[in-house]
Amino acid sequence: MRKGRKTMEKQLKRSEVPKALKWDLTLLYESDEAMEQALAKTQQKASELAKTAGHFASDGQTFLRNLNENKAISEELEREFVYGMLRRDSDTTDSTAVTLYGQVVNAATTIEAELAFIQPELTAIDDADFAKLMQSEPGLAEYQYEMTKLRRQKKHVLSKAEETLLGHLNKSLDSAEEIYNTLNDADLKFGKVHDEKGQLVELTHGNRSQFNESQNRSVRKEAVLAYEKPYHELRNTFAQTLNSFIGTENALARIRHYPSARAAALGANNIPGSVYDTLVATVNQHLDLVYRWYELKKRVLGLDKMYKYDVNVPLAGEDMLKTTFEQGKQLTWDALQVMGPEYLKGLKSEFEHRWIDAAENLGKRSGGYQVGVYTANPFILLNWTDKLYSTFVLAHESGHAMHSWFAQQAQPSEYADAPIFLAEVASTFNENILTDYLLEKYQDDPKKLIFILEQYITGFIGTIYRQTQFAEFEDAAYKAEQKGQTLTADYLDQLSGELVNKYYGPAVEETGTRTQSWAYVPHFYMNYYVYQYATSWAVSTALSEAVWQHEPGALERYLDLLRAGGSDDPVTLLKHAGVDVTDSRYLERAFALFEKRLNQIEKLL
Repeated sequence: MRKGRKTMEKQLKRSEVPKALKWDLTLLYESDEAMEQALAKTQQKASELAKTAGHFASDGQTFLRNLNENKAISEELEREFVYGMLRRDSDTTDSTAVTLYGQVVNAATTIEAELAFIQPELTAIDDADFAKLMQSEPGLAEYQYEMTKLRRQKKHVLSKAEETLLGHLNKSLDSAEEIYNTLNDADLKFGKVHDEKGQLVELTHGNRSQFNESQNRSVRKEAVLAYEKPYHELRNTFAQTLNSFIGTENALARIRHYPSARAAALGANNIPGSVYDTLVATVNQHLDLVYRWYELKKRVLGLDKMYKYDVNVPLAGEDMLKTTFEQGKQLTWDALQVMGPEYLKGLKSEFEHRWIDAAENLGKRSGGYQVGVYTANPFILLNWTDKLYSTFVLAHESGHAMHSWFAQQAQPSEYADAPIFLAEVASTFNENILTDYLLEKYQDDPKKLIFILEQYITGFIGTIYRQTQFAEFEDAAYKAEQKGQTLTADYLDQLSGELVNKYYGPAVEETGTRTQSWAYVPHFYMNYYVYQYATSWAVSTALSEAVWQHEPGALERYLDLLRAGGSDDPVTLLKHAGVDVTDSRYLERAFALFEKRLNQIEKLL
């Protein structure tokens, strides 16, 4: 990890990153050429399956055979697509990798268009006849829930010709997201800023948190303003990109006969719209707690005026519990001992077999994520900074990875991917367990307790309050565009600025540009994604408390939730695990814990 710490001075090139800090893509394919050969075979399989159009489900045996072949194609394409994506995300300035990813995207678009006939052909079958068809072949029982989901969306499935047309347009329809990612990850430069020693260093997505938490106010102010600057300079481009994406999603919703893009996004997993509205209403009812936190922070820091560049400086007075990547893995391992041997077996494979790409390098995609591959294993992207925050990101993404791993062991591939509504439960669950572990580990060290409690409070605010703020912004932007409003930079600045001020409260003054507050959020290009972070944190609070306190049956219920993957509606699976998301009580429980820990840190201070 010694090399990894040089990122504060100069970002590493991809070729300079140690092997141990890179994911092992040979777990998917030995080479780019091997992937391309596999992709060609998958395309051929899809072309053959396309010949079944018109008689895909002519009888039970034919239907089962074609469903199995379609599943095999999906499994192969997933492996090929992920390989291309990981190659591209490792270094978005690598033209070979970008070209390879483009090949996979093109192939996926072609395959989707070729097989677009399947949905309309199946939904066109009369309900009674379809029920008889499903009973005619025992092997079709595996696909019962998948068919239920498909036919539940019957009125939103278009004709064969229309679905084929949309399939051909997929690449273009996804272009706004691709343009945003390229702009944000490959082209955006933040320049150099002064560190605490007065030396000029490159500011990046990965290291900005180190500056934001500096005890030196001039250092953090310079970094925050420098980070905001390119977003402001390109504000019209970012606005046009987001306007294009939201306009496309609204248009697709209309085309598929949904009343709104939100209804389309939630309807796919049978999530009631009330879940979204209850979240926003309940969080707004508890804004007094976050206002109290910022007032406390302002008082402890001794500030006459508190600006956004002050909110992340640690009250403990220094950046504590720094961890290298190896230390972060050990800390995560120790915290998750409560999860039992089966969970730890999967985590050990993740740590030992290079499922993780840890170090930041030039051109690497910012942030962090996990992606599962049914026929292989999950992969995790990180941008490690040696801060405790990075360990929390590792725990978070490992929660996703273990969700994928458990579901892959227990479910056929069509049910192995859990919808985001469930997936973010598994990730935030691990963050809560790590917090509980650290609070217990350092219970006799008041200074470290303050630091850990602040990490929790910052995480809670960032997940429940901030993501709900984003959810309000997103919903308002979609509704405005649907009514004919062009989402200009000025309009989006106004919308976001008002929400930022509402969620930060009277203790925090505005500074810099409003553009960065919306333009830097990649999840706005994932169509009603952000609200699920907030609901998931609240759900995982209840589940993780029960497991940490060793409540009878709690761990097994949770592991069953992981094993279930996407084999039923999210609301139903969460009820089996013990949480009803149609009732606000799960949110109230999360706010009760937040207030409890807010009281703890007030006493310690």
